[in-house]
Amino acid sequence: MQIKNKHILTMLVVAGISAAALPANAATFVAGDLLLGFRATGGLGSTSNLLVNLGQADTVFRDATSNLASVTDIGALLTSTYGANWASRDDLFWGAVGVRTNSGLGGAVDGDPVRTNYVTAAQTTYAPGTQQSSAWNIAGGTGRADIANAIAGLQTTFDNDTLSPGTTSTVIDSSTANSWTLGIADNNFKVGGAIESSNVNGIDETGLDLYRILNTTTGAVPTGTVGLGSYEGTLKISTAGVVGFDVSPAVVPEPSRAMLAALGLGGLLLRRRRSAKA
Repeated sequence: MQIKNKHILTMLVVAGISAAALPANAATFVAGDLLLGFRATGGLGSTSNLLVNLGQADTVFRDATSNLASVTDIGALLTSTYGANWASRDDLFWGAVGVRTNSGLGGAVDGDPVRTNYVTAAQTTYAPGTQQSSAWNIAGGTGRADIANAIAGLQTTFDNDTLSPGTTSTVIDSSTANSWTLGIADNNFKVGGAIESSNVNGIDETGLDLYRILNTTTGAVPTGTVGLGSYEGTLKISTAGVVGFDVSPAVVPEPSRAMLAALGLGGLLLRRRRSAKA
């Protein structure tokens, strides 16, 4: 009986970890999810922002121990929103942001203390898996709070505006308060530079380096320097619209964090398979 109880307890613990690491559907947004945002400065889709939920920034991306070849396939969404030529449009911009909470109170969750921001930067030379941009350095606590507030505003907009229940994406009017355009891209996002990349060389030659910016080291796993972004990997998109994430082969997280990352990605695939069958 004791052995059975131990097995049941182990299953419950693993199930709990998996649920926490799952990339949430848009209808059930979970704080800490990484949001991918698109905007066009002209032509088709110029008034539309496509937002895509990529899953937990920490357990899926920060803890990734190997490349994620297919995080999600958004080719159909990009085509319907920005046209069949979306992959070659030089007026299409994209980036990604995430934060678990913009409050200064509370303890760390999955090794991320409060106001731990995740922000992208465009690669100057396309080389997924290697840092090809300058790390964000947000020295002041007020600046880090402003970033967290902006991301939280986008998260609220995303969570309240979905294409349909159970989906992981939404298209909103770019003039909406706290949209990607107004809340993040349009000179309101205070990191000191653009967090987006454009398609000027074609989408398959465009990479976004993802940085984790700590507001405090209390409870942080792994630890780092407050305010200085740590490179976590590179987001990329194929011409077919498949989003991938490449990590540096030198990065090897501790075993417990690696397990969380694997469970998170497995949960993502399982959730999408179930949605497809439904």
